[in-house]
Amino acid sequence: MAGLMGAGPWQSLTAALPPDRFHCLLDELPLHLIPTSGRKLLRAKAAEGQPFFLNPECELLDGSRLPGELAQASELTRDFFLQGSVAWVRDAATASLRPFWLGAGFQELIMKLRRGEVTSGSLPAPARALLLAADILVTAEHRERKRAEWDAQITKSRPAFRDKGYVPVSGLLHPFHVAALRRYYRQRIRRGAIRLGDHQSARRYVAYNDGVARFFHHQLAPAVAAVVGEPIMPSYVYLASYLSGAELRKHTDREQCEFSVTLCLDFSPEPEIATPWPICLDTPAGKVAVHQALGDGLFYRGTQLPHYRGALPEGHTSTSIFFHYVPADFAAPLA
Repeated sequence: MAGLMGAGPWQSLTAALPPDRFHCLLDELPLHLIPTSGRKLLRAKAAEGQPFFLNPECELLDGSRLPGELAQASELTRDFFLQGSVAWVRDAATASLRPFWLGAGFQELIMKLRRGEVTSGSLPAPARALLLAADILVTAEHRERKRAEWDAQITKSRPAFRDKGYVPVSGLLHPFHVAALRRYYRQRIRRGAIRLGDHQSARRYVAYNDGVARFFHHQLAPAVAAVVGEPIMPSYVYLASYLSGAELRKHTDREQCEFSVTLCLDFSPEPEIATPWPICLDTPAGKVAVHQALGDGLFYRGTQLPHYRGALPEGHTSTSIFFHYVPADFAAPLA
């Protein structure tokens, strides 16, 4: 927040945090890594004219404590930086949990709001925009609007997935989390914590069931079930960061990938909208090339539709997370 307010050393708090632990610190977001859609969200929220208040679906906890539903699944946060204060926001549409870390600046602002020492309307504009964009501050009609938007998307996406076996869906991860994940995995690759090469490509960094990706894997499960139209459960998650010249040969997936989501996480050079490196699907209606913007997800039946990518052009890199799911009654091993 100091950087947004034009005062204090930029990213001073983040620089002191362990690079091998994930966080999404609201006070010092990597704004340059937020996708275009997220920057539009910030501008729209900054101009929000309705009265707003603290979200009752936001639980502010000391970092050593987790929301009740995660207390029995603490392995999903093993690679999180669990110190300080974390605002756990339940998404009004998908019911997923979204964690936002709070430094001293935002902690103080939220406590003052709770005590009535400041009003939401008197908050500094940059802080107000961030709190609104994170859904820590909401308007009275917030839940109904978010739910209606999600229902409209499901009404469109579910029959498309049923009929074609694939459908693009945007907005699965919060833009702030996309930015924080981009930074996190770039650092992990630079530090040699993610290995280079697997059986499909020698020119991609890969991580199987990475702890941070696994957290989002589980949080996305209700949204995936809504799109595919049946109960599902997570099987495994795979991160792949491709170097120039890498390609993904045409293949179908094993049974643990009945329902797959390829999320476009990062790309260099930074795309204005969609990246120039599509994922291709062979469908009964013919070949389909899907171009994704950062943060976009592609739902597809990985065991049925052959999918592939051509060679990544020189001077480019691309990172995706593959979230895999199976029907709820799946009896084989999930790994």
